[in-house]
Amino acid sequence: MAYTLPSNEEKYEYVHAQFERIAKRYDLTNDVISFGMHRLWKARAVDLLVNNNPNSTPIDSTDPENSPERPRHFLDVCTGTGDLALTIANRLKKGDKVTGLDFSAGMLSVAKTRAGDFQNQSTKSGCDLEWIEGDAQNLPFDDNSFDGAIISFGLRNLTNINLGLSEMRRVVKPGGLVINLDLGRPEGIIFAPAFKFFFGSVVPVIGSILQNDRNAYTYLPESMSTYPDPEQISERFEIVGLEKVKHTALAGGSVALHHGTV
Repeated sequence: MAYTLPSNEEKYEYVHAQFERIAKRYDLTNDVISFGMHRLWKARAVDLLVNNNPNSTPIDSTDPENSPERPRHFLDVCTGTGDLALTIANRLKKGDKVTGLDFSAGMLSVAKTRAGDFQNQSTKSGCDLEWIEGDAQNLPFDDNSFDGAIISFGLRNLTNINLGLSEMRRVVKPGGLVINLDLGRPEGIIFAPAFKFFFGSVVPVIGSILQNDRNAYTYLPESMSTYPDPEQISERFEIVGLEKVKHTALAGGSVALHHGTV
């Protein structure tokens, strides 16, 4: 039987149930599907996030709100098993904070276990970690709460992409970045069809073997058919009011890294 994507009305519950099912072996499956490359893409996105300096002019170090030493707080939306949040935390210092938000309790359970292991390693930064179960399209935070926000391979799962981006913009302080790392459009006369075959035919088999869940990993490539291309995502960034929007193609265009300034 041919696979059918859920309708927009069904999508939230469908995707939620899917992530609850695949949480425990999610990281292993991502490693296999991407040949471990997703870690490099995420590290590049984190570099952008934590190295952003919104103070382009000299600042008054006596003002705690503008001090370069003040604690920083970053948000990881659709944090899943927390790998990106922990990557951010490893780049910060004691007193800083990372909040990971996801709608899947199963995913957050894995994230909390990983965070315990992370915080037990004395060589790590010692920054605070917080895990919140919530909706990316209705973030439970005040305006201007974070120094930056990031979403990784989660935007295409939202029922309303513009609303998700708008919410991220709302909770980030002026000068902070909103970053999206997600699937792009592969380029090249050889690579593009090879990627299409791998993604559409091989990935579901990997999902079936590692997760005993072919449907979840059929949804992944099929979701590309309704997800906007990188140029359209840039337009969405601008529609919600983000400025200095930039797009970088990674992995032969199969992955897209977007960022915009609040």
